[in-house]
Amino acid sequence: IIITYNNMPEFISQDVLNTSINSYVDSYGYQIDQLTFNFVSKERQLLLNEQFLNHDTHTDIITFDYSKNKSLKAEFFISLWAVSLSAKELSQSPKNETLRVVVHGILHCLGYKDDSKRNKHKMRELEDKFIEMFHVKQKNNV
Repeated sequence: IIITYNNMPEFISQDVLNTSINSYVDSYGYQIDQLTFNFVSKERQLLLNEQFLNHDTHTDIITFDYSKNKSLKAEFFISLWAVSLSAKELSQSPKNETLRVVVHGILHCLGYKDDSKRNKHKMRELEDKFIEMFHVKQKNNV
């Protein structure tokens, strides 16, 4: 199991996040091969969005999913600028919104989509479950 973080924000415990991600993925009957989370600038994210998805808009996460046979392998690019914007709009803490985006990418790798109102609602419920799990594990780690 390899989980890597590049430019991880200091307000999230990497150890607790690793434990939470492992438990969460395991609860779906999947295993982790390799996950890489890259926290990048607003400009880099826009460039990636244009280059790989032909979108000229800002986004909080871009997921490159290479998973096979219930084994997760993916690379994620997360814009903390977009995450902080969403946190303000949704009256969330930057920590909770970052956790939401992290698990959002993972949920895509688990086969969940957010292409309809119903699917978005389902993903939001699953994201909330992960955020709750993270906070429980964090308390147990203190």
